[in-house]
Amino acid sequence: MSTTVDTPVMRRHRRVSGTSVLRVVGTLVLLVATVFPLYWMINISLIPEKEVFSEKIHYLPPWNIVTLQTYQQVFANYPVLRYILNSFVICILATVITLAFSFSMAYYLAKFQFRFKRFFFYFIVWSLSLPWVVYVLPIFRIVDLLKLMDTHILMILLYGFSGIPLFAWFALPYVQEFPNEMIDAARIDGASEVTILWRIVRPALRNVVIALFLIRFIFAYNDLLYSLIFTVNRAKMIIPSILDMPTQYSVPFARMSAGSAISVAPIIILVLLFQRYIVSGLTGRTLK
Repeated sequence: MSTTVDTPVMRRHRRVSGTSVLRVVGTLVLLVATVFPLYWMINISLIPEKEVFSEKIHYLPPWNIVTLQTYQQVFANYPVLRYILNSFVICILATVITLAFSFSMAYYLAKFQFRFKRFFFYFIVWSLSLPWVVYVLPIFRIVDLLKLMDTHILMILLYGFSGIPLFAWFALPYVQEFPNEMIDAARIDGASEVTILWRIVRPALRNVVIALFLIRFIFAYNDLLYSLIFTVNRAKMIIPSILDMPTQYSVPFARMSAGSAISVAPIIILVLLFQRYIVSGLTGRTLK
């Protein structure tokens, strides 16, 4: 009769195997939870409206009922391209404002010693803890007073300045790790702090800047609160326009799914095109 000796190496191997299985299972669960809503949205958008409420659920719709009619209705009845253009113009300019002030704040906090420095750290954390909806009422009063409702400049300023605390916090660790010797050498050569930040620090952190630019753009593009409250027609963005599709007597799920697929398509394309910059910028790995 043979017996198996349970050695430390075998126990360690079992722990590693168990950890690997949990990691694979967790990855699959996260993948399904992320991809399935997108798949179901596209699935609903490709079938006629009457089939959405049929007793038979079409997890994979048959080819005889697949149609692009809902997409045609969306483009025919709503100025989708104008809404997407509004979203891109507003989000790009707002992201530039956010990153310009965020990196300036992070550089000042990381490389300078000044009074109340700890207070500024606490202030950033405190501002991040408050939900955006808290600011809606005072902003609305100011916007109404200045007659800026439903304007592009309003949305650019709202998204531009509202993201500064969060992205200053994101940029702070990367700026702290930047070598002080390079900054001191630039100061000896007579460079100003603005020149050091935008001619030395920023190029060295190019991947970080690109990653934060894309993340901030996505955050602003997907936001519903400010765009729903402060826009009506001229500066309306693509996300709140989907809420215009339901009427008093009907909710066109297939048409809304088509509109959602159209609105999310630019973000998916951007992420697929620049995903390596996001990974490289946030993890510190160099691009190959």
